[in-house]
Amino acid sequence: MEEEIRLTNDLVFQRIFGKVGNENITKAFLEKVLGIEIESLTLDTNKRLIGERLEDKIGRVDVKAILNNGTKVIIEMQVARYKYMAKRLLYYWSQTYIGDLKRGKEYDILNKTIAILISVEELEETKGIEKYHTKWEIREEENINKKLTEDLEIHIIELSKFKEGQEIRPEDNWIRALKSKGVDEMKKISELDKQIKEMKEELERITADPELREKYYQREKNLRDALSWIKAEREEGREEGREEGREEGIKEKAKEIVLNMYKEKVKIEDICRFTGLARKEVENIIELERAADF
Repeated sequence: MEEEIRLTNDLVFQRIFGKVGNENITKAFLEKVLGIEIESLTLDTNKRLIGERLEDKIGRVDVKAILNNGTKVIIEMQVARYKYMAKRLLYYWSQTYIGDLKRGKEYDILNKTIAILISVEELEETKGIEKYHTKWEIREEENINKKLTEDLEIHIIELSKFKEGQEIRPEDNWIRALKSKGVDEMKKISELDKQIKEMKEELERITADPELREKYYQREKNLRDALSWIKAEREEGREEGREEGREEGIKEKAKEIVLNMYKEKVKIEDICRFTGLARKEVENIIELERAADF
C-alpha cells in the first residue's frame, strides 16, 4: 500500500501554496500566520534569487507572494534540519528585499519583506524555546519596544514543537493540516475552514494524478537517501578517530545521492540543500560522471 502524500513534501507544498489560481489558500494561510488582513496578493512564479555578481550564490524559495501593499513574503518548507539554516534564511530574505533595487534607484523603493520558515524538525537556533511559532525582528538591546525598521520580519514555525492544548494560536488548524499524514487525516480539519478545505481538494487532485504522484514518491526517495547520508555524517562526526573505510563509504553514498537526484532533474541548488554539500562539490561530482560517460 502506497503511503499518503503529505503537504510537507516541498513539491506538494509549492504546488498548493505557490500555484497561480490558489491565491485564496495562500492568502488565508498568511493572514493566520502573520496576524494581518490581506486585501489581495499575487503569487510570483519566478522564485529564483540571484545576486548582482556572477559569483553570487543562487537560491530558490518554495513560495513567493507580493501583497497588495507591496510587502513581499517568501515561504520555505524544510523537512530536515540543515547546517546554517538561519543564515540561509537571512540570505534568502536579503536577496528578496533588494531584488527590486536597481542601480540609480533610491532606497525608498525597498518594500517590507517577510520570510517564513516551516521546519518539520526543531532547529538548533531555537532550542530552549517551547512555542512552535517565533517571530524575529531588529530591536534595540535595552529599549525592547523600539524597532530599527519595520522592513525585516522573520517567522519560524517548527512543526515538531506543536502540541495540542499547549497554546492557542490563529494558525493552529493550518499547522494540524500541515502535520497530517494525508487527505484522510485532513478531512476533519478541513470542515473547520473553507480554505483548508480548498487545500485538501488540491491535495486530492495531486493524489489522483499518476505523474504528480510518481514525482512525489521519487522526491521522497531522494530525500530519504539524503537524510540517511546526513544522519550518517552526523554520527560519524561525533566519533573520535574516524575509520578511513567508513568515511569513504559516506563519500560514495553522497555521490550516489547527488547523481540520482541530478538524473531526476533536481536543481543543483536543491541537491545542495538536501545533502548539505557545497555547490562546487556537487558540480564536481556531476562533471566527473559526465567525463566517465564520455
